[in-house]
Amino acid sequence: MTRAEQRIKITYIFTHHIRWVPFELVAKCIDKSKFAIDYIILNEGDPMISFLSQIDVPCTVASYQDYSNTPEIVKFIYDRLIENKTDIVHTHWFAGSLAGMQAAYYAHIPVRIFTREHPSIKYYSRHAPSKHRLIWECATNIIGVTNTSKQGMIEDGIPDDKITVIPTGFDISEFENVDSSRIEKLRSKYLANHHGPVIGVAARYVRWKGVEYVIEAHKQVLETYPNAILVLSGTHTNRANLEEQIRNARKEDIVAPQYEEIISITDKLAQLPEHSYIEIPFEEDLFALFRLFDIFVHVPTDSIQETFGQVYVEAMLSRVPSVITLAGSALDRAVHKENAWVVDYKNSDQIAQGILALLSDSRLREKIVNNAFLCAQQYDIKNHIQQLEDFYVCELEKRRK
Repeated sequence: MTRAEQRIKITYIFTHHIRWVPFELVAKCIDKSKFAIDYIILNEGDPMISFLSQIDVPCTVASYQDYSNTPEIVKFIYDRLIENKTDIVHTHWFAGSLAGMQAAYYAHIPVRIFTREHPSIKYYSRHAPSKHRLIWECATNIIGVTNTSKQGMIEDGIPDDKITVIPTGFDISEFENVDSSRIEKLRSKYLANHHGPVIGVAARYVRWKGVEYVIEAHKQVLETYPNAILVLSGTHTNRANLEEQIRNARKEDIVAPQYEEIISITDKLAQLPEHSYIEIPFEEDLFALFRLFDIFVHVPTDSIQETFGQVYVEAMLSRVPSVITLAGSALDRAVHKENAWVVDYKNSDQIAQGILALLSDSRLREKIVNNAFLCAQQYDIKNHIQQLEDFYVCELEKRRK
């Protein structure tokens, strides 16, 4: 048997509509001398496809737009796994896991892993509990990204011995080596002629992200810093398209819950001075974007629904002091006034106090920035890849005995 034939064959299955850097890092950094990897992407528009092409990783693409097509997609994946003689299947996100875990089960793949990025199904009602159970019953292993996510799985009924915690990985060099021209390009694009503190947020317009409380806090910040600007990034919401969708929904006297949440946030934004905020639906160069912020704010409304919260770590690695609530990875690592300013859930007054305290105290800012950057080193992609590779080898050896 040649060395190439001795490599463990891993097939990754997922679909996502925007660029997701952690997926790219795994494809790029995993040891290709030990693992032969390929991907099945269930969305023809997934940005991951072009990335995989650039690094010469095999990729099979299918269109999975409707759950009524699940049997056909399962058969498509099944055929690919059999042809490839895959040893390990690893899926991400609901659609990829729903189809991928079934196909891997029917194909008798020895190790079937999915990483769960959502909270307990008590809080994640987008899909029927029976579909979630089907996924984990077909899996041999489940990866949680925080201790909180593991606890949510146990509450759902997933056996403890099926769950392994492996935090998300980050390429620290990408945060350290940001060319000034990239920063100035985004400054010119989003903050031209602005002079004043920049308060950054990176959150979709869903109620549990707590954006409305940041907006209320910003009103108070403006009393002390009239030239402050609130940058709402990663909203995944295009205002022009949204307004048209809402108008059409209101004509039919039907406003979907997701629209109601967005309407609530946009109504609050309308109460701010015109030039005191900016909305950015999506910015690919997040490394440069975070460098525009003087203060970063991320305040989920409870400890449950933010499973990991990549933005916590991204702010730490970008050396931006943060005002936060405790959720996701912050529950494991954040310490008030040491590596972040921690506030209570749903508390606009405390958010404003935290922002104002950090803006007025340079020594405190420096202390938090330095401690946070050191704390974030544990999320280095090298650590993540090492844990993942060891996990793959160990689980496959168990099932080959």
